[in-house]
Amino acid sequence: MARRVLVASLLVGTAVGPLCAPLPALAQDEGPIRMFMPYTPGGGADTLGRLVATSVNKRSDRNIVVENKPGANTILATDYVSTQKPDGTTLLYASSSFTINPHLYKVSYDPATSFAPVALLSEIPLVMVTTKDSPFQRVQDVIDKAKAKPGQISYASYGLGSAAHLGGVLFESKASVKMLHVPYKGSMPALNDLMGHHVDVAIVSLESALAMIKGGELRALGIFNQDRLSSLPQVPTMVETVPGCVAVGWNGILAPKGTDPAVVKKLNYQINQALVSADLKQYFLNQGLEPKQRTPEEFTQIIKDENAKWGQLVSAAGLKLE
Repeated sequence: MARRVLVASLLVGTAVGPLCAPLPALAQDEGPIRMFMPYTPGGGADTLGRLVATSVNKRSDRNIVVENKPGANTILATDYVSTQKPDGTTLLYASSSFTINPHLYKVSYDPATSFAPVALLSEIPLVMVTTKDSPFQRVQDVIDKAKAKPGQISYASYGLGSAAHLGGVLFESKASVKMLHVPYKGSMPALNDLMGHHVDVAIVSLESALAMIKGGELRALGIFNQDRLSSLPQVPTMVETVPGCVAVGWNGILAPKGTDPAVVKKLNYQINQALVSADLKQYFLNQGLEPKQRTPEEFTQIIKDENAKWGQLVSAAGLKLE
């Protein structure tokens, strides 16, 4: 055992850079790690979480075991993990809803203090799309029609309180328009109704719409990122028409508050290595995503910024869901 720890330490020590610093041997490196997935099996989040776990498991003497615990817009799993012992054996797969939910629902956790951020996995671009035969050719067309018909132009999202919903609220605020929000239980139901012309536009994750955009079935009007995406360079960003309209989803891994920083650091290293492995490169490419290697400290700041941003938006819009 001592030899294995020594060899592992020497191998890690050959890496360079802030994300690859030498890591200490950990007494907690025994038994499986349970990562709770707040979504049902088979979806995009579940797929990515399992791919990351599998890749880490190939490079570690510990196994990450994914357990699905969906419910209450991800709150069920989040509340549960927040109460677990901070011994390095329990993780949470989290997404943008982690920083949005506390401002819309009654939750028992504080996104800024109840967890130890471990690793950011990727950003999830949001995109406003419409049908190929829609009269909307540009984002400005949507704005013009929404101003002409306040509250009548509809946008679908993949759920109340989702990043897509809040992206729509941000769009309304920054563009000074009033639209009709139509929430669905997932991106695909929202896109199905868009294709059936039951809603005017939809705000969904890029990964759910990318194939239909490239296939010509959907017209992408704008990406909610700050900069254009390499996967769709011809699609303008929202900020090119509506300054300040940036809303990017994300997913990452968290541990309960109080988890040993050495454990967090080692997990961060292992996950960051998995993100750039051959196992995941093709997956990210196919989904129009890019892995985001960040230190725990950088991920902590991202969560703080997101928490403040959504809190201010929800308060200004007067939103409250029960």
